[in-house]
Amino acid sequence: MVRILCKKEHDVTVLVRETSSTSLIEGLSFKRTVGDVRDIDSLLAGVQETEWLFHNAAIMSEWGGKQRFWPVNVEGTRNILETVRRKDIPRLIHTSSTAVYGPDNKTEYMTEDTPKRPFGAYQKSKWAAEEAILEYANDYGIRAAIVRPPTIMGRGDMFTGPQLIRILKAGRMVFFGDGSNLHSIVHGADAARCLVLAGEGFDKAEGNAFNVTSFTTEWKETIDALARELDIPLKARHIPYRLAHGLGAFLGGLYRAFLRYNSPMLSPLRVKLFGTQQAVDDSKARERLGYEPKWDLETTAKDVVEWGGEVKPR
Repeated sequence: MVRILCKKEHDVTVLVRETSSTSLIEGLSFKRTVGDVRDIDSLLAGVQETEWLFHNAAIMSEWGGKQRFWPVNVEGTRNILETVRRKDIPRLIHTSSTAVYGPDNKTEYMTEDTPKRPFGAYQKSKWAAEEAILEYANDYGIRAAIVRPPTIMGRGDMFTGPQLIRILKAGRMVFFGDGSNLHSIVHGADAARCLVLAGEGFDKAEGNAFNVTSFTTEWKETIDALARELDIPLKARHIPYRLAHGLGAFLGGLYRAFLRYNSPMLSPLRVKLFGTQQAVDDSKARERLGYEPKWDLETTAKDVVEWGGEVKPR
């Protein structure tokens, strides 16, 4: 997103933590300021006069309790909203997630009006953040738009893509069911363009949420594409969905009982996310914002493998 904004010759300021790496945007013309969404004073000091404020900071993981996600994802969003209110910033564009819909085994594509049934603490935190935005819009007139990506992959990703590469190289790929469940994916560059479009077309975007995808395929097709790019045979096991869900529930309970920070090999949320249909309809973003994806399955798989990346905790 910073690359897009700089290319369009916007005056860009990036707020990062002291420990944050900006290696992915080195060489671009932007200002750097230090702050933390958990610290309202640092935001008030670091966020200067601006026309657009993009809020992207969040902790994302399939594992962890409320104490892990709430300080950043919910209270951090409230601090952003308070900063917007006090500084009278005219446009807030918030990065949410299709996680707000929950991982139920849906047979239809999820639209922005799909009932919100978040399952785990991360999903609930993203929905709570959206509710805080609605609260500030109603109480203080904050003007905001929301973009909801599904699974994000591509260059710069330090979560899904690197994990899948590591699993495939080790020959430990597991499908929960037969792998024919539909799954929507967005390349990071497509998600960034949609966020910028929401800023540029803010009069149409304000007060709305927008799903954004690059493509939707069967989950096994995504894995097949990655294996082809890696030039390795796909070695995968299939576990019946109900069995996998039962094992995930058992292991999840065991890990919680022993206060384990790292996620188990099977967690209930992982099984639900990758064993059920997670298909997203983004026609609203296409019609109102003029969004069109530039990435498809093959080009994304190639980019994921070329990038490689390392899994980093969030």
